[in-house]
Amino acid sequence: MNRVARAFMPTVNEMKLIRSMVTICIGVVAIGLGSPAPAQSGSDFILGLTATFDAAENQLRVDVSIDNAGGDMQGFNIDVCHDSSLLTPDAILCGPPLQALNGGTGPGLVLPYIDAYGGIVYGVVFSSFGGSETIPIGSYPQMFQIRYDLIGAQAIDSELCFCDIPPCSSGSCSVAATEIVVGGQSYSPALNCFSIFDGDYLRGDCNVDGSINIADPIYALAYLFNQGTIPPCMEAADANGDLGIDLADSLYLLNYINGLGPAPPVPFPDCGSNPGTPALGCASFNACP
Repeated sequence: MNRVARAFMPTVNEMKLIRSMVTICIGVVAIGLGSPAPAQSGSDFILGLTATFDAAENQLRVDVSIDNAGGDMQGFNIDVCHDSSLLTPDAILCGPPLQALNGGTGPGLVLPYIDAYGGIVYGVVFSSFGGSETIPIGSYPQMFQIRYDLIGAQAIDSELCFCDIPPCSSGSCSVAATEIVVGGQSYSPALNCFSIFDGDYLRGDCNVDGSINIADPIYALAYLFNQGTIPPCMEAADANGDLGIDLADSLYLLNYINGLGPAPPVPFPDCGSNPGTPALGCASFNACP
């Protein structure tokens, strides 16, 4: 297994998306109601997206989070829209909270669906039929993960959005809106958009200390050949700007530092972004003002 894929792969069982029409029926499946829940609103549930990039697999890996202040969740239906000219959904993985349900066997019912409008729908009922499984109030940074294949050159500028995907135009299926179920009632959280990467970085600053020096190629070489720490911003570690992380980047930096080669491409020598290039991923870069 390659170094990057192993580093980003979650310890969960992968469930491949069903690449055919599926009726999302979370609204009509019988769910064990348990104790009555207090009044809630959609604002009690905050959805979030965090993206990283696996350069070896050319995949974007997006963790879907839920901050739950509304009560014991019994299930959800979550729609995530994307630009289908840039990204192709490949797989959905249950995160730790879902995998732990029903004694570690996972949710009672899972209904994934790829929509022709450019989105995925993930419907989950926590209990097996007649059960009473719930996920309590709390913050869950990886409720599930979506994996996308990168197919476009503008991915760094694109967004992923929580959405309500409309029913199929043919009328042959019914796609539920984004909702979270508590106490047998459905609640609609805010549908926000998230940039895949919208921050600034400094090219060549592999260790994210705000400067370019000998420590940066050493950091990159340790990552490549000695199981070192993954660069927190892969965009910055791409010192020569060729959209890959390899030995050539360290050699490029060494030549520049010793006055034997050109400076790194923009963004350099000042922090910035590089719109219009494929995203290698930048989980964090806190050295820019």
